[in-house]
Amino acid sequence: MKILFPYMARWYSLNWSRYHSLLIALAQRGHEIHVLQPPALQSQETNFVEITPVPVPGLHVHDVQVPNWLWRRRLPFDKLFKKALVSICSVRQARRLAREHGITHVMLYNIPQAPLARLPGVSTVFDYADDYMDMLRHELGRMSNPLIMGFARGLLNYMFRNASLVTTVSHVLAEGNAHTMTVLPNGVSTAKVGTVPATEALSRPGARPVVGFLGSFEYFIDFDLILDAAQGLPEVDFLLVGKGRDYEGVAREVQRRGLKNVELAGGVPHAEVFRHIDRMDICLNIFRKIPVSERACPIKLFEYAAMRKPIVSTRLAELRHVDKGFLYYADSANEAIARVREILADPRSARQRADVAYRCVMASYTWERIAVDFERVAGDSKPMPA
Repeated sequence: MKILFPYMARWYSLNWSRYHSLLIALAQRGHEIHVLQPPALQSQETNFVEITPVPVPGLHVHDVQVPNWLWRRRLPFDKLFKKALVSICSVRQARRLAREHGITHVMLYNIPQAPLARLPGVSTVFDYADDYMDMLRHELGRMSNPLIMGFARGLLNYMFRNASLVTTVSHVLAEGNAHTMTVLPNGVSTAKVGTVPATEALSRPGARPVVGFLGSFEYFIDFDLILDAAQGLPEVDFLLVGKGRDYEGVAREVQRRGLKNVELAGGVPHAEVFRHIDRMDICLNIFRKIPVSERACPIKLFEYAAMRKPIVSTRLAELRHVDKGFLYYADSANEAIARVREILADPRSARQRADVAYRCVMASYTWERIAVDFERVAGDSKPMPA
């Protein structure tokens, strides 16, 4: 396959998405990948914080040509505006790349990409990776209204109707949807895990235990719960790794509360995340109980499990399809404190659960396996009739 992937962020950025892992795995299997990315932008968003490029054979990155004066300007609802602007400006370039490189598939993944849904002679794969309507409602805030949301719903349905194949990250997103979807979950790269010799959880004699979180500092993560737990466990260190729009607010709250047992590591390139997970004895998969979270299939969950770490998680709807009895659940700070103390009191049982999680992930949730599944379903898809 020759796949065109219009991306609404910088490809070599701190934000490592499911598309990085999937498309790199496909390139390593001999497919030709062309990424179309927006221009660079001075921004605190991890989508635009650049890292050192690590070229992958078979994967090519192209910049979208966007009017510079418009791209640099700050506007109301700037994030939504720039996504729409990039998609509109991508159409001509996407058509040209499709002709010049013999593109067979275009992979799309969000509502603003509707202008790209019908490239001539190309199979469209639409990846339904998040609850886009709930995310849009949050981004719009008080400006959210039935007219705007109805228009967005219409565009989303347009994307579904014009796709040769619809994939989705979670069973919960697929449930109740009128369109046929193939579930391709998130996972972990076995190659990356293999670069870090995992330290057995709860095996550092005399050391203070470390509870860790890895991920985006965004509205859907329950940092109030995490910091309340840290406050209630002064004998435990908390390592929080990541960056995002809520990072500064979390840092201020850590300082306000005087939480000496909380370390904010900041954003790190994905190549370094397993080294940070290795420092953790217990890992947190903590989310706010909102629709976008309930329908999520968190990448961090599989990365924790691949490093054989006990995991304390919010009860999320999608996890009933993943959990094979290895998760510890907590929906409140008091529950999280109790689960951490339970794990520390019985490390043998915790390590047994972590081993179950590891075997489950290695059997069903590796990017190498998911890439093969994508080949199978996408390879049979045909361009939609003109």
